[in-house]
Amino acid sequence: MTLNDQAWSRYFKASSVLERIRREGYAYITADDLRELGQREPRLMAKMDTLHSRPQVFRDNALTIFPVKNGEYVIFEDSERKSYFEFGTQLDRVPVRRYDSRVDLRSFDSYPREQSLNEAQAIDFAFISSLFKAHTSDEDLRLTIRGRFYSGQFEFDLGRIRHRVQVASVQIEVDAGYESDSAIYLIEAKVGRRENFHIRQLYYPYLEWSNRSQKSIVPIFLVYSNGKYCLTEFSFGKDFGDLRIVRVECYIINESPTPAVDISRLLVTIVEEEEPDEVPYPQADDLDKVVDVVKLIGGGADDKVQLAELFEFDERQGDYYANAGCYLGFVRREGRRFVLTHLGREFVQLESFSERTKSLLSRMLARPTFRALFVLLVANRFGLDAIENAKIAEIIASHTSLTGSTPLRRASTVRSWTRWMLENCQLSIS
Repeated sequence: MTLNDQAWSRYFKASSVLERIRREGYAYITADDLRELGQREPRLMAKMDTLHSRPQVFRDNALTIFPVKNGEYVIFEDSERKSYFEFGTQLDRVPVRRYDSRVDLRSFDSYPREQSLNEAQAIDFAFISSLFKAHTSDEDLRLTIRGRFYSGQFEFDLGRIRHRVQVASVQIEVDAGYESDSAIYLIEAKVGRRENFHIRQLYYPYLEWSNRSQKSIVPIFLVYSNGKYCLTEFSFGKDFGDLRIVRVECYIINESPTPAVDISRLLVTIVEEEEPDEVPYPQADDLDKVVDVVKLIGGGADDKVQLAELFEFDERQGDYYANAGCYLGFVRREGRRFVLTHLGREFVQLESFSERTKSLLSRMLARPTFRALFVLLVANRFGLDAIENAKIAEIIASHTSLTGSTPLRRASTVRSWTRWMLENCQLSIS
């Protein structure tokens, strides 16, 4: 049970708020009450930026929370989860395009050579390279908004609950806002892909600037992961939770998104190693995020708790992704901490996406299960869809100590990694 779970459990047991919500659909609460009854800082209790980060009592009762004034919140029923936007599979097959910077980024001594950018740096170098201008087709962008500020007044309806929420003087944070003659672009940035996010992060800035400007207000959710910039442009409708994707574009700066790799040569040159039985078999599907986690471990985020906080997922997933780095040989566990191996230190110093991709493929081919699957892929002319999960499970079972239904469950991760490699490489046979 997390600290937030404990705090909210204390709060609801000591108050009648849950009964009021069940009766009316919503209830207003104060930060002072949260602090007194929950015995935790209110801003920490109210931070639920993903579905995974909701306390159990919110999950059990389909609740959500929004700030409405400085020191006041509204909690209401949200059984349809409209407070969160869930990407689903909408980003899975977005092609990555090459973008050539209009300036030489390497001329900046402060530009991270290994591309380990944080959210602010990712935004800044996307702007310096003119990627934002190219993406929006708007050449007159100027950085005009950044950081935290207190809002003016705006309002929104809760939909079927039929209650109008009045918002005034709440703290809003905008990672970056760019204005031109015709539009204001509001950027919410994350390092590492998200499965979902709380719409407040874009909704409140959108409502704030819609009240203050007659220009077009364009909310954009930026994900920076493994050197890729993925920009999802949204539009808000009139109804609460009506948030729709207008378009999605993914870019990589100054290099090919699909390096050419001779797979047959690698199969000859890469030495096959044993499956590491002391390391859990991979169950972290997003290979880009595995790369991000390895980099963050190299930067000092050395346990599953820190990783969970950085990626806004639960601690179990933090463990999954760090263990995936262990499986590839980039990370090792020391007690509760994760540290880079020699291979990991070399990996995080790689400056280009192409180099990292080739290194990932080499490490995969060193493991008997992936090696056997790629040999099968070569025989099938890289037709992954023709290989069923049952066959992948058979390969896993023959090279590991996994038994029962576990190999079939792990087959989905093996398929995800393999598909990622097929989509991010031009594999050939000599």
